[in-house]
Amino acid sequence: MTNVNLYKDAPTWPDGYVTNTMCLDDIAKVHQVERLCHSHPWSVKLFASNFGQRYFNSVITYQEQIVGYMVASEAGGEVTLLNIAVHPEHQGKGLGKRLLELLKQQASHKQCDEIWLEVRVSNRVAITAYLGGGFVEVDRRKGYYPSADGREDAVIMCCYLDKEV
Repeated sequence: MTNVNLYKDAPTWPDGYVTNTMCLDDIAKVHQVERLCHSHPWSVKLFASNFGQRYFNSVITYQEQIVGYMVASEAGGEVTLLNIAVHPEHQGKGLGKRLLELLKQQASHKQCDEIWLEVRVSNRVAITAYLGGGFVEVDRRKGYYPSADGREDAVIMCCYLDKEV
């Protein structure tokens, strides 16, 4: 695997970390990371259904092991970040931030105007990271996510893109 730096100012990765486009063969290992990171993980089938021309799917590897990923889709000039995670043993190294930077570059390259996402209201670490990455809170969805206590609200966030690549 080689580092994918197709855009000017592409994010740099810490030594040993490599990013690449996610492929169907990666799903089983991506799902392992998913189960470690999310209380209500996506199924293998759901990951498999998110491939095609309109998707921006990337993985991060370290020593040839998948340690992070993102899944996003594009439609009508907008990108939606559907899923993102970094293995707990690799968190705190800026990998999630770099995935967001990569997504912004990919979206700008496709002439998209904005990136949307939803995040659990309880996920303060992610919300802080998104705010630091140029996202703003737009609204909330009541009871959007399943939780151990029933349902949890989602914070809807958007990053408005500068189209220069």
